Amino acid sequence: MQEHSGRYAEIAEYFASHGIAVLTYDHLGHGKSVKDKSEIGFFQLDQPDERLIADAEMMADHLAKEYPDIPHFILGHSMGSFITRCLLQRASSKFAGAIITGTGGPLPGIDVLRGYLSLANRIAPHHRTFLNSVFTKVNNKQFKKDKDFGDTSWLSINPKNRRAFEQDELCGIPFTHNAFYTLFTVYKRATSRNWASSISPSFPFLFVSGQNDPIGDFSKGVMLTVNNLKADGFQDVDAKIYPEMRHEILNEEIREQVLSEIYDWMLKHCQ
Repeated sequence: MQEHSGRYAEIAEYFASHGIAVLTYDHLGHGKSVKDKSEIGFFQLDQPDERLIADAEMMADHLAKEYPDIPHFILGHSMGSFITRCLLQRASSKFAGAIITGTGGPLPGIDVLRGYLSLANRIAPHHRTFLNSVFTKVNNKQFKKDKDFGDTSWLSINPKNRRAFEQDELCGIPFTHNAFYTLFTVYKRATSRNWASSISPSFPFLFVSGQNDPIGDFSKGVMLTVNNLKADGFQDVDAKIYPEMRHEILNEEIREQVLSEIYDWMLKHCQ
């Protein structure tokens, strides 16, 4: 959300250096997926949630054609984590496992929020809504005592990472009504109590989160998701919660440790 795939180049390079082919892309309305920068933060009017999920599946299919006969994993972060969870509902058989980072659990009041956004999306889909500032304030609530407190405090405990985000012209561009409506539509689909009912109970999941990630309700939403999957009979669900870390767990100062543990998990599930 409000970023682009280029921020994860070093992560792709890490896995490539360990013999893993990586494909990443910009979501609709993000990064270089747009013809003009003014289009960033807007998706599309007709079924934008389905388009996001279909794009993810198209990328997975492309990688499968390029590298057949080997296991394929999907990693979804933040907004991408919810898109990934929706994709798995219909295409989990295409993957050997899923790494879900920066995700969350059910959001109280989401139906009311989506009701408002549905109307706003019909009336003024391109309007850059006040919800951007609300979103930032809510996520930053627990970090106001930070010495270097700022709008991106919730993103990361790593000041270098936060500065890079703030200085990137493709990051932090406010969402439109259309984008927020799409985000929370995907969010609801991905976090309903029975969201994984169409997925095989043997499918492997790895959930990765910073303990202080507000999107994951400070790990409570992540662990609720993990425990619900286990209660529903899923046999291969792992979780890694990193103390003190925040939302961008893949860009924190402990990134090498996080990536190493993700790599080990994938290697285990290739056997």
